[in-house]
Amino acid sequence: MRPTFLTFLFAMALAVSAVSLAPRASALDGSRKTVPASAPRLALVIGNARYAKLGTLDNPERDADLIAERLRRLGFDVTSVADRDLKTMVQDVEDFARKVAARGPDAVSVLYYAGHGLEVDSINYLVPVSAEIRKRSDIAAQSLSVKRVADRLSAAHNTLNVLIIDACRDNPFPASVTPPGTRGLVPMGAVYGVFIASSTGSGKAALDGDDGHSPYTRALAEAIMAPGEKLEDVFKSVRRQVRLVTGEQQIPWESTSLDRDFYFVPPAAAPTPSEQLLAAANETGNLALFDLLIERFPASREADAARAAAAKLRAAAGAEAQALAASGAAQVLARARQVNTPEAFDLVASLFPDAPEADQARAAASRLRETTVLDSAGPSYEGRELVQQLQEQLARLDCLAGDRDGAFEAPTIEGLRRASLLSDEHYLWYRPTMAALRALKKISTSDGCGRQKVVAAPRCLRINGEDFCP
Repeated sequence: MRPTFLTFLFAMALAVSAVSLAPRASALDGSRKTVPASAPRLALVIGNARYAKLGTLDNPERDADLIAERLRRLGFDVTSVADRDLKTMVQDVEDFARKVAARGPDAVSVLYYAGHGLEVDSINYLVPVSAEIRKRSDIAAQSLSVKRVADRLSAAHNTLNVLIIDACRDNPFPASVTPPGTRGLVPMGAVYGVFIASSTGSGKAALDGDDGHSPYTRALAEAIMAPGEKLEDVFKSVRRQVRLVTGEQQIPWESTSLDRDFYFVPPAAAPTPSEQLLAAANETGNLALFDLLIERFPASREADAARAAAAKLRAAAGAEAQALAASGAAQVLARARQVNTPEAFDLVASLFPDAPEADQARAAASRLRETTVLDSAGPSYEGRELVQQLQEQLARLDCLAGDRDGAFEAPTIEGLRRASLLSDEHYLWYRPTMAALRALKKISTSDGCGRQKVVAAPRCLRINGEDFCP
């Protein structure tokens, strides 16, 4: 067949394959749950520095001012207060929660606290400036529990609440209250509708830094201004920066139960299918792509531009343009890789369902969606904290013969090996990983290692010069 006839058949195939494009794109857009940029934004910023009995902290006032300024630039209605006693802190939270509820279910709130904080008996507390804590029983009476604050925000029944705590700079309390070395807040369980972030984990101090701001608040103030970063990605960036500047001495944590995406600075609007097609057509001079755009989106602004471009190509006896038709799928795929969203790759598969590029596009879209699911899977742990979480699960399943001390040694490795036989999910049992932790959490206690039977003579495995036996 002549090349011109091949090109004609190719262009016709493109037009037919695009018939189902709009319904698919519409369905995909409808499945995305993102807090709109137009949602009401409110913030309460508390900086406690001048403690009556505990001395004065250097940074909380400056940290609070910095966060308040950044949030105002991001469109938040900010209420900023300082040096609050227990009564005024409780009232601040109550007033703020009522204000959020009054703005309706679409409202987004941020509550930021800088000052003293402590964890006792696995309960986290914010310490007002009036606190005079001499014994453990004084803590609950003279402090404000983080769980109470989170629950009060959740009760506002709005779209999203972000609770940020930059506390735990040191332990100024008597040994009768908290043992020496007691620092940090313990990671919390999820509270519906509330994203909870803490500057450091249990047993770690939140450092003051050397530029007038804590490392955590400095990193946070920069990260929330980055365009196109989801809420979870903002705090991942904060964690990486804090770990770097503190030499691993301080590792922030987050807890979340959110089911929507939120951007402090929304990303640029993703190109529409007609815009994407026009860009690909303009870059390649592909007449078939211009024709496809005109047919599929005849009333669009891009179709007008496509008509003019197509007329010029035909007037110039588009032999060269016809030769480019065979590369249409590759060009749209290349454009999708620049955009790098699942929807962009879905467009390639919709336009060219039988082309080799369609398989590549489907695989790329699947990988992006899998990454999104993994990123929203809840709090993540690392290092000794991760090992302790693994040991807790192994103990629950009666698979741990040693102590829950955070050391990844023979008893823990053997426990992971035994537990791997209880799960259909594959993980590296000789390494501490989040994949192993997720798999262990899915195993019922009734299906633990106590039910395993020895069906053959024990075998020992040798790993890194050490024997591990059942």
